[in-house]
Amino acid sequence: MTNLEKKQIDLIKESICVYTKCVECITLFKRNQLSFAKIEEFVDDKGKSCLFKLKEMCHELFRTSDEAHYKEKLYDITVGYIFHEAMKLRENLYQLEYYRPNRDNVSERLTNFEKKIVHEIESLTKKADKRLREGLKEIRVLMKELVGQLKGLICLYDSNYLIPRFVLENEKALIAIYGKKGFENLLNDLYHDGRPLLLYMAAKSYLESEYYEIARNLFRKISKMDNENKTATFFYMYASAFYFYFKNMFSRSFIFAQHATGMDVDDELIKHKDSLRNLIADISKEIKKTKSK
Repeated sequence: MTNLEKKQIDLIKESICVYTKCVECITLFKRNQLSFAKIEEFVDDKGKSCLFKLKEMCHELFRTSDEAHYKEKLYDITVGYIFHEAMKLRENLYQLEYYRPNRDNVSERLTNFEKKIVHEIESLTKKADKRLREGLKEIRVLMKELVGQLKGLICLYDSNYLIPRFVLENEKALIAIYGKKGFENLLNDLYHDGRPLLLYMAAKSYLESEYYEIARNLFRKISKMDNENKTATFFYMYASAFYFYFKNMFSRSFIFAQHATGMDVDDELIKHKDSLRNLIADISKEIKKTKSK
């Protein structure tokens, strides 16, 4: 895993967080429950909010990069503009929460001049309320544009071996954003075979990172979906052999390793057979140790 691959995944994760927090704020506003403290989770000027973090990520990756794709450059501009608009929302909400006069708490002994000040502040907060409502509508439009561009970025990063794992692990979140049909379209854009290829690519990614248990379970699932897929069957046995080896279940590991090495496989899998032969030698030593005790 390269640093860039991880940063690409972090960017997508933060983008989903931004969308989720924005939807949450809009929902709270409709219920008259949106507070300044809550919007601070979405946008702030201290670097703790998800939108601030996303803006900084985009600037770091794309703003001064000569290699950045035009889609990445556009994404940086879109995120920056959303941040600018969201900060205005935040300011309007602050004015309404902390400065809107409450007549119940205003003394009847106010002078005419003081009443005039209160009236002017009421007028200003009404304008702030109007700006807040209009700003939320604008943010909704911009968020729709953002997630549309995000789909393009995910496809742009299809060579990142972490992408299939991310898509699989975040399926619910992606469906919440794009809907079931939109999610299926994303899969078809990424993988010509849709979900079956997603599972295979995710399983390969887990295997490469030595997450043997997750990998073997996915390869077993793929094998059940398509019992003609000998490569998936081989990788199921390969992952199982290593999984049980590291669990100190040497006999089971030995059986899977032997089955896998006995399979006819493509030339690209020969190196994996070599790894299994080395594993079998290690297993044999461990079994001898156990018997000699």
